[in-house]
Amino acid sequence: MTEQTDLTARVRDAYDKSADQYDSAGQLLFHPLGKTVADLLELKPGERVLDLGCGRGACLFPIAAQVGTEGFVLGIDQAPGMVEACGADLEARGLADRAQVRLGDVQSFTVDRPFDAISAGMVLFLLPAPQQALAAAAAALRSGGRLVATTFPTENGRLAAGWESAEILAEVLSTYLPEGVDDPWQLVLGLNGPLVSEESTASAVLTAGFTDVDIRHIAAKSRFESIDDYLAWTWTVTPRMLWELVPPERRTEATNAARTALRSLAGSDGSLVFSCPTRTIRAVR
Repeated sequence: MTEQTDLTARVRDAYDKSADQYDSAGQLLFHPLGKTVADLLELKPGERVLDLGCGRGACLFPIAAQVGTEGFVLGIDQAPGMVEACGADLEARGLADRAQVRLGDVQSFTVDRPFDAISAGMVLFLLPAPQQALAAAAAALRSGGRLVATTFPTENGRLAAGWESAEILAEVLSTYLPEGVDDPWQLVLGLNGPLVSEESTASAVLTAGFTDVDIRHIAAKSRFESIDDYLAWTWTVTPRMLWELVPPERRTEATNAARTALRSLAGSDGSLVFSCPTRTIRAVR
């Protein structure tokens, strides 16, 4: 198994296991970010939109609302659990007349006819080859079509300032990984890839076939009632891949250590604010 194949499998497995809990966790952070993506696309009623890495619909649902009954949204995700859950959510929300979800690899896909716009909310950094996904997105857009994506800003090979709680968790868990197991944090978050900086991100988007690249930064935050609530949430998102590398017999010890380390960030009432500085990418085909 190659490194890229291994990472793809780990990401798929982690999010497949998280699908049932991901929606409630997403309400804290990912749904507001998804609405931001939809707004940046500047959609018109009747447009056709492709949502890459649709998850539980953080981008898909506001997009479906904006394109209306005459529009269409197709969501693609590699995790079967996410596809099944999002499909059920579409039915429950009465959106199945204008939106569909399907299982697929967002790094390699084809479409029957071009889309007007493409969204990629918090997915590119999870891919071993994000440049392939960008090229596939460009090929799936009509001339003049728009792409909007969100990802994480980085500085000096680490997450950008503001990600203190995530950095603390990664540092604690790294001490519990079994001997010979590499810490996947840098690879998973694209810290050594084409999205490492604003400049390299813009270059990757332009190379894929886009123009008019506009990259901005927004502040996103979520408040958790307790450190334990935050730790439970980390099992539903990307850090789950770190947790699962910790031997089961050491996870209680690791949880206690993480709880202790995170107390420096907790408020006087025990709550914890999770900061998520986010990079937005908008480009035209």
